[in-house]
Amino acid sequence: MVNSNYTMDFQKIYTKTTIVLLSILMSASLMAQPHGKLKYNTMIEQGDYALETGDYYSALDWFEQAYKEEKTLDIAIVIARLNYELRNYKTAEKRYKSLLKRDKNNQLVPEIFDYANTLKALGKYDGAIDQYLKFLQLTDNEEKKQRVYKELLGIKLLDSLPDNIEAAVKPLSKEVNSKFAEYSPKEYVDGTLYFSSFLRDDIIILDGEEEDYHAKIYTTSLEDKPDRKGNYNYSDPSSLSEEINRKEFHTSHLAFSKDGREMFFTRTQLDGNAVGTSEIFVSYYNDGQWTAPTTVTGVNGEWRAKHPTPGELFGNEVLFFSSDMDGGFGGDDIYYATKESDSVYSTPNNLGESINTNGDEVTPFYKDGTLYFSTDGHPTIGGFDIYYATWDGSDWTELSNMGHNYNTSLDDLYFSLNQSGSKGYLVSNRPYSKKKKLKSETCCDDIFSVEIRDIVIDLIAMIKDKDGPLLGATVSLVDLTAEDYSQSRSEPNASDYNFLLDIDREYKVVVNKDGYFPDSLEFNTAGILDDYTVKKTITLNAKPKTEKDDPMELVTINQPIRLNNIYYDFDDDKILKDAELDLNTLLDLLNEYPDMVIELSSHTDSRGEKPYNENLSQRRANSAKAWLVKEGIESKRVVAKGYGESVILNECTDGVDCDETKHRLNRRTEFKIIEGPQFIQIKKSVKKTTPEGGSQYFKQTPNIPIIQFDRDNIDLGAIKKGEKQRS
Repeated sequence: MVNSNYTMDFQKIYTKTTIVLLSILMSASLMAQPHGKLKYNTMIEQGDYALETGDYYSALDWFEQAYKEEKTLDIAIVIARLNYELRNYKTAEKRYKSLLKRDKNNQLVPEIFDYANTLKALGKYDGAIDQYLKFLQLTDNEEKKQRVYKELLGIKLLDSLPDNIEAAVKPLSKEVNSKFAEYSPKEYVDGTLYFSSFLRDDIIILDGEEEDYHAKIYTTSLEDKPDRKGNYNYSDPSSLSEEINRKEFHTSHLAFSKDGREMFFTRTQLDGNAVGTSEIFVSYYNDGQWTAPTTVTGVNGEWRAKHPTPGELFGNEVLFFSSDMDGGFGGDDIYYATKESDSVYSTPNNLGESINTNGDEVTPFYKDGTLYFSTDGHPTIGGFDIYYATWDGSDWTELSNMGHNYNTSLDDLYFSLNQSGSKGYLVSNRPYSKKKKLKSETCCDDIFSVEIRDIVIDLIAMIKDKDGPLLGATVSLVDLTAEDYSQSRSEPNASDYNFLLDIDREYKVVVNKDGYFPDSLEFNTAGILDDYTVKKTITLNAKPKTEKDDPMELVTINQPIRLNNIYYDFDDDKILKDAELDLNTLLDLLNEYPDMVIELSSHTDSRGEKPYNENLSQRRANSAKAWLVKEGIESKRVVAKGYGESVILNECTDGVDCDETKHRLNRRTEFKIIEGPQFIQIKKSVKKTTPEGGSQYFKQTPNIPIIQFDRDNIDLGAIKKGEKQRS
């Protein structure tokens, strides 16, 4: 029976199963029982049994029925977690929010972590940060702490990732995308699209009478002419022969050799409602059809092998694949095996820690020296993000996140390209207009095409309020012409949002932000025949103010934070009176995080000799440290460092004639965390100007935060970033 110590051995949808959302294979017992006539204990027993067999949707149904009878905390926890695991994030958010509101003494610590993950999946990054930091304060679980650090680093990526505005990512038509999940799309050399799917819109009930419910490999192709809205649809899919789609097996995860001669795929057999075996097979194209497949020797064994993709390493043909075999870094890792002959490969080799993590690395795809794969073990802006690395002949280059458009706050997998590299595909559970929904808008995956545009028409939506740029709004672009696609973006530290547009379309932009009334505008791209940027400004009106915390900035270890009010007179190391405002706030911060060690650095302007400036800056740093030590901070927690004139923020280097205001900008103090918490959050009440020429600082050093204060407020004040540069 469910209790407060109940442990749910949930399987990860992607990494512990080969077929996505197998829990939609519902047991007949669920459908046959009249719930209202059952006793409460029977419902709990049925729910427990469904959990044990991996039948999560049945389990959720039983526990929801039981919760109507008795609204216990234990069942509420299980219901929230089931919704989260089944990627019904909107419902999970409501469940966790209600749970944690009841938790006055912070006893539901694991649920805080799940709630943070839920908010991240929904793109509510500010709320996710709050919950992650709360979890860090309450947990002693070091493994979970490391996972939180990774999640926070992923959120920090949002500002630095490319927009990829030239990449048009759109869902395939309804002939291909069903209510169930689709996956592993690959384009064959003749342009035919192959993919795996259950290809059905109704629930599969395992009642002993269901004969043909297994996933199969299908083919489809683009229609010759677009429809009246200008969209290209796909033909009705056809399944491959039973030699490939063998009965009683789920057939999926396909890939082709470069010459189109070989097709690799996975056959999976279930043990109840869990994955039993998963092996890789190969078939050969001969006389216009695929031959009977054979098992691939070497890559299969006492483990689950999946996601095959052929490639090249060290001048040899290899097969990349993902597996949970022993000896890896944790979860699913990517391996390679060298080809010895047709269907025979050497002993698998792990790609190593430059690629694999203690999380899961899956769905590899290799093309022309570059390996693409999805991971939840590296920092991600969502669940699974698509990464890539290039082989330099002896090792992999540093990993790169594919960035926006390819990746979202949800799961993005199975990236692949066609032969020419002009078009690609990916699989995602991101929502869109008119998406077929089985259980929720984010439960199930669809196939999206990726096209790189020669002519780029884009929108820059600039979001403001009456005071200027407004950060962290949610901006949605709706295609009114197609009526079947919308995109949504939200970033904590962005006020400008970039979207790719189509020719001769009508669009609507909708903007929402907590504390503001929503607004929208419409426009069109009629008559645009060349590269063009549509610029639109939307100004939101604030709702009546309530007592609410200022927006927060996430600060990570080794990130320099400027103390904007600690200035010094020329050639002097005495702290001016204004500095005590900053130092008091820094004192509060050190007291709030007793394990935090900081570097307190001082910088001079360029006037004077370099050795003298180094000495002067060291004396200034010592002066600020002495103030903190006098107030009770242990000396070892503050490392004073003088940098002299080695880090000038503007053009005022040696020999350049600058006025006093510009020189004073360089006489500053900064701090950064060097030990202790990996992340902290500080308030960032936005200012329009800074004292003594500080407004110029924003233009000259756009990537370094600044802390500023009002005289009557010693809370950690504003961190303000300047214009964000996109690569």
